[in-house]
Amino acid sequence: MSPTPVLLDCDPGIDDALAIAYLVAEHRAGRIDLTGVVCTAGNVGLEDTVVNACAWLDLAGSPELPVAAGAPGPIAVPHVLTPETHGPRGAGYAELTTTTTTRAVDPRDGARLWVDAARAHPGELLGIVTGPSSTLAHALALDPALPRLLGGLVVMGGTFRGHPGNTTPVSEWNVDVDPEAADRVCRAWEDARTADPAVPTPLWCGLNLTERAVWTPERSEWLLEASASPLARHLTEALRFYFEFHDSVGEGYLAQVHDPFVAWLALHPEAVVSGPANVRVECAGEHTRGMTVADVRGHRRRVDNARIATDVRVPGGPDAVLDEICAAIVSLAGRPG
Repeated sequence: MSPTPVLLDCDPGIDDALAIAYLVAEHRAGRIDLTGVVCTAGNVGLEDTVVNACAWLDLAGSPELPVAAGAPGPIAVPHVLTPETHGPRGAGYAELTTTTTTRAVDPRDGARLWVDAARAHPGELLGIVTGPSSTLAHALALDPALPRLLGGLVVMGGTFRGHPGNTTPVSEWNVDVDPEAADRVCRAWEDARTADPAVPTPLWCGLNLTERAVWTPERSEWLLEASASPLARHLTEALRFYFEFHDSVGEGYLAQVHDPFVAWLALHPEAVVSGPANVRVECAGEHTRGMTVADVRGHRRRVDNARIATDVRVPGGPDAVLDEICAAIVSLAGRPG
């Protein structure tokens, strides 16, 4: 079988950097075909997300592939950046400005790259979104057939089953920063699956599961001991900032690395425990804006437009998954570009 074509839509961001490195490792091992990277404004502004994505791809030894600038901010509200979480440029203490790149940014808009990639691989392309859904929402406006063209969609976003938010009491950051975009994604798949139940149901990976993916200083030490590569050094410097942020908000000196965990889940669907739901995003509530509202009992009498990830069928759970991700990143040092 040929490798699965994958498109990553990200907003690097420290945990996005780990996701990029992991996906490049899987690409170079021949298990996926990383067909492109879309950069969406999120943790930092659009210019920084593009620069960071190119730098992390270079450090990981990625072959040339399209890197496109997507949405510069949310659909309906001002863009809120997170320098306290990911650093002023989105890379923590890593000095990515010292990484020179000859990687050219694709002239296409990120929404166009979504559509072009899906049409180049109809029924096969796996889309992974680890940032706000802003660019994907624009892509759906550009081509409403996108849900029928994709082979699958995996989204890091939201929080479910009563698990608290990390931005407001009920909202997760990727959704909270642009709830209108996330809700447009939900509505698009509801409409598509109402017309054709064979359309693949997106997998939503929320904080109820991803907060269990905890990277520790010990894992960073293992990464450095196993690989003296510039990639390993830059990742550990970025993660050091992330440890400090989590410590400052009372989580401890560790890092919840949502994005590489979700990338792994996307590539291992057989290991995901999930349940069907109709998901919509609250865009108007004074206290509930950004809340992902999952109807798991059919109260709305609408088609299921999501599967909600709740666990992994892996001995050792998320810790074992992160060990596998770390090992994949280590392997990059031993492979030719």
